[in-house]
Amino acid sequence: MMRRFHFKLGVVLDLKKRAEDEVKKDIARKNGEILVSRKERGELAGRLEAFFVQEKKQRQSVLDLLSLRLSIVYRGQIQKEIAQADKRIESLTAELGQLRVKLAQARKECRVLEILREKKLALWKKEYKKEEQVFIDDVSQKGYIRRQRAASQTG
Repeated sequence: MMRRFHFKLGVVLDLKKRAEDEVKKDIARKNGEILVSRKERGELAGRLEAFFVQEKKQRQSVLDLLSLRLSIVYRGQIQKEIAQADKRIESLTAELGQLRVKLAQARKECRVLEILREKKLALWKKEYKKEEQVFIDDVSQKGYIRRQRAASQTG
């Protein structure tokens, strides 16, 4: 009988699949970082909005030069933090794009090996069926010869 199917590049395919899985994990981590950064940016934007509301109320009641100066500094600080958060989100999004390109490449490499494996498996199955048919033909031919001999010896 024929040997079991063995794909010689199976180890390489497994390594490529592991590499693809690692890239997928990196993408998931990067998406998590982006979500955290967006949440932080949203909190900063909320703080700035709350500050504007508070500042509007405060300016209606008392106009103090020192508090005005401090409010300008505080507002500038929050706006600076928002800009930094935006840069971080932009940077993380760019890194995510690079990871997606890397994932596409890893998928291509895996798919090439999978297609090669499928072709080799189809060829192996074809050869296996051919050998199996030869074996069945041989068995049936020997059985026919035995029946013929038995019939000629009895008759």
